[in-house]
Amino acid sequence: MIDLAEGYVGSSCVVKAKNNDLLMMGTLHRIKTNFIDISSTRNELPVISYNLFVKIEIYNTRLGFRVLIGRVYISNHDLIRIIDLNEATNDERREYFRISTRNEGIIFNLSHPLPDGTLKEYQDLKVTLVDISLGGLMFKTKEELGVGETFSIVIPAMKETMLYACTIRRSVEKPDNYIGYGCEFSEMTNMQEDLLYRYILRCQNEQLRRIR
Repeated sequence: MIDLAEGYVGSSCVVKAKNNDLLMMGTLHRIKTNFIDISSTRNELPVISYNLFVKIEIYNTRLGFRVLIGRVYISNHDLIRIIDLNEATNDERREYFRISTRNEGIIFNLSHPLPDGTLKEYQDLKVTLVDISLGGLMFKTKEELGVGETFSIVIPAMKETMLYACTIRRSVEKPDNYIGYGCEFSEMTNMQEDLLYRYILRCQNEQLRRIR
């Protein structure tokens, strides 16, 4: 059983599969003790397999966002009913909000040691994002950086001048001599997380419109 206030009725919802594939977007229509219903007034909903394990992202500007997990009980073109609901843990919640994107990021305050012992300072390094979640992001660049290095990043497409502190946790080779860097966010405030969620939600909405 979950504690979901009636005020969440009418909130925007995104439903994903276990591997984070987008399944549908709709509106939270009904909240009951043992289930929730999601519907849409804009489009017919896709039919989702019975008993499929799904993740539900619920966003409400007044009450905040929630992440639930559950199983599909009813699915047709008018509604989807989800049962066996549980609240996602903090780690699960951060992982669920992962979306692919090709938007630009601008890195500041990064110092990379060179072989001769000097530091190469980056204050306006433009990179291409690969994906992003509430826990971190991956970007690609042809610059050689190091695991453990820290920096700040701005994402212009968020339409908010907000710096996010990051630490590089891993690197992977990408095509065309690019290097991908998986990074973890640190010291994030509630406002930063809220702005980041809204950005991720916009990206998801754009992807859903493209696949309809």
